[in-house]
Amino acid sequence: MHFTFSDKNGFYKLKVPSEQNLIIIFSFLQNRQSHKVSKLKKNENFILNQKLNVAQDIDEITKYGEKDRNLISTINIEAKKLERFPSVTGTVESFLKFFGAASNNELSSGYNVRGGNYDENLVYINDIEVYRPFIIRAGQQEGLSIINPEMVERISFSSGGFEARYGDKLSSVLDILYKTPRSKEATVRASFLGTDLTIGNQTKNKRFSFIIGARYRSNRFLFNSLDENGDYKPLNADIQSLIKFRFSKSTSVSWLSNFAYNRFLLVPSDRQTSFGTVNTPLKLNIYMGGLEEMKYFVVLNGLTFQYKPNNNTNLKVITSHYTTTETEKNTTEGAYGLYELDNNLGSENIGKEKRMLGVGYFINNARNELKAEIYNNRILFSKTTENSNWTTGARFQHEEIEDYLNEWKYNDSAGHNIAIGRKNGNEIILDNRIKATNNVESYRISSFAQNNIVLKKNNNLRLNAGIRHQYWNFNNENIISPRITLSFEPNKKYNDTLLKKAKDIIAFDTLKKRDYMLKFSWGIYYQQPFYREMRKPDGSINTKIKSQRSMHFVICYDLNFKAWNRPFKLVSEIFYKDLKNLVPYYIDNVRIRYYGENSAKGYATGIDTRINGEFISGLESWLNLSLLQIRENIAYINEKGETTQTGYIRRPTDQRVNFSILFADELKMDKTYKMHLGLVFGSRMPYYFTGINRYTNQPNTIPPYRRVDIGFSKEIIGGYAKPSEKFKHIETFWMSVEIFNLLQFNNTVSYIWVKDINNVTYGVPNYLTGRRINLRFILKLK
Repeated sequence: MHFTFSDKNGFYKLKVPSEQNLIIIFSFLQNRQSHKVSKLKKNENFILNQKLNVAQDIDEITKYGEKDRNLISTINIEAKKLERFPSVTGTVESFLKFFGAASNNELSSGYNVRGGNYDENLVYINDIEVYRPFIIRAGQQEGLSIINPEMVERISFSSGGFEARYGDKLSSVLDILYKTPRSKEATVRASFLGTDLTIGNQTKNKRFSFIIGARYRSNRFLFNSLDENGDYKPLNADIQSLIKFRFSKSTSVSWLSNFAYNRFLLVPSDRQTSFGTVNTPLKLNIYMGGLEEMKYFVVLNGLTFQYKPNNNTNLKVITSHYTTTETEKNTTEGAYGLYELDNNLGSENIGKEKRMLGVGYFINNARNELKAEIYNNRILFSKTTENSNWTTGARFQHEEIEDYLNEWKYNDSAGHNIAIGRKNGNEIILDNRIKATNNVESYRISSFAQNNIVLKKNNNLRLNAGIRHQYWNFNNENIISPRITLSFEPNKKYNDTLLKKAKDIIAFDTLKKRDYMLKFSWGIYYQQPFYREMRKPDGSINTKIKSQRSMHFVICYDLNFKAWNRPFKLVSEIFYKDLKNLVPYYIDNVRIRYYGENSAKGYATGIDTRINGEFISGLESWLNLSLLQIRENIAYINEKGETTQTGYIRRPTDQRVNFSILFADELKMDKTYKMHLGLVFGSRMPYYFTGINRYTNQPNTIPPYRRVDIGFSKEIIGGYAKPSEKFKHIETFWMSVEIFNLLQFNNTVSYIWVKDINNVTYGVPNYLTGRRINLRFILKLK
């Protein structure tokens, strides 16, 4: 095998044997093209030019390649590598559980990172921060994620120890880069869950480009596998666009827009849930009526002006406006019966109701409305020199939030109100009565400066040091956050010297030393309260709330190696987070109920290990194992009016073990047939069903989350399939049969609580989706 490298202008020379048939392979990052060359005569010169189909500027691609290897806890993924893997929601966020995050709800785009909750994660699209809905209660109410996966070029995910240029959250950063088309393209996706259409183009002079994506989705197909029966009418639709115009080679402007409408409507009829143990099987029957409706409308507009006079200087000015209008209308009632089932193996009535344990009645009522407007103005500047890269920036954010909260519950068991009871025999006391009207208007100012400097080239010793400043006028809090990352490659000098002397790549691979990098990161991360953290359980606002703080310590071992003559990467990280000024909370489905006070401190520690590579030649797979412990000590006032502490107890996100596999395979005899599998295991998590219960060290637990999704695809046109002479405008066309929840696990997301006639409380699990078979196809036009 012979190899060479091109120079910076793309010119190359390659000496090859004469009188042999050759295959010449051109490769840059994940882009590869091959050519067959017939026998060449001795001393013959043969010219072969090749243009790789690179989706964006080379400087943008190299920025996120192995050049970023020195960054800690960061993984960069091409979105196209994930498009064939099965996913219930099809979102980018749904794949993060295979790269170090955790998620126990396939219907939700929320995810936890190293013990943090959904609200502790930063999400950017083209350097514009985006947000999740505020008042959703359950995963089925979420609708579409704001990230359109078909428009995504590159995914960068950091699970901790991230740079100073990212700020203001405790746990992680998801940085999304949308595509810039280089030619005419169109993609159509369709399945039982919805339809997507994406089109893009660029003018011949490369001055104007656009990509537009429209999505329609209905999860009714999935909801019909839930225990709760009724008339589900979900409707989720959005349209997004990224439009760019270049005034000159150095100056451009881009406009990112998103308009999304999501509605969840349910007219419930009944529910039957079997639970308990083999020795004590139980069943809950509920007959229901009413209406549950959740709607939210989101508009995002972002304008970016970029000035880039050369490859070493870059200036961006970004202004954006994000607005969301969310409404919840819910009036549902139900009468339930709790039964013990016959478990006698010899009985003719085995599995049927043996005796009644209790009856009851409930009403849930909510009339909630929230409107939020967030204005952002941001400036970013970077300057690259021979040994360093300076980046600095500042942001001004103004936000206005209007919240009308009016909700209550009533529970009655055998004629007695479960929570409190009756007054004077005729006055009913409502449970969880919350009524409040809040208007919050504030502004935030932040700035940062960082430098990524090469201290020693021969072993790639690098230091990334930065500092952030934040100010919030709501509580007049000034915050300083220093962060550093140190990295080096012990064997780089030896391997670089060997590469220059090696006759071919086989000799180099045989003689080189282990290609590994060691990294250490330390940093302070503050999360200024957003609206939900400020709101107490009674609906009032805590005007004295402070920022939560997390101090990160991360040690990383990063190894590139070959197995079966194919490239692999092993990354293992040990982390510890010291947590102060925490705002305690408990989770009900996907709704986070904050206490609205900085009354806790805690810690998180664990290990993340990931292996990825081509287990099957040409197809990348990922294996991830995470071990975690997160605890907190909450100060509270007990029933005697005394201030006391809980001691270090489990946080609601304390999931000790997470294991996941994302695996791809193909038929060796016919590579047009492929298999893609996603497997997830998450161990038990604590479940605190009330605010008072949050102070106990013996919470209920949610059973382990276990799920296997599998997809079988067939390439019909393009890829390894024969090109179509009749449909030359089709680039690729493939179909896939997907089986969601292949092994039919009953995964629990939360509980409802009922009492029997003896005043014994039972937790009845709310199960997630069951097995479903989906048909999906993707058509790409050129």
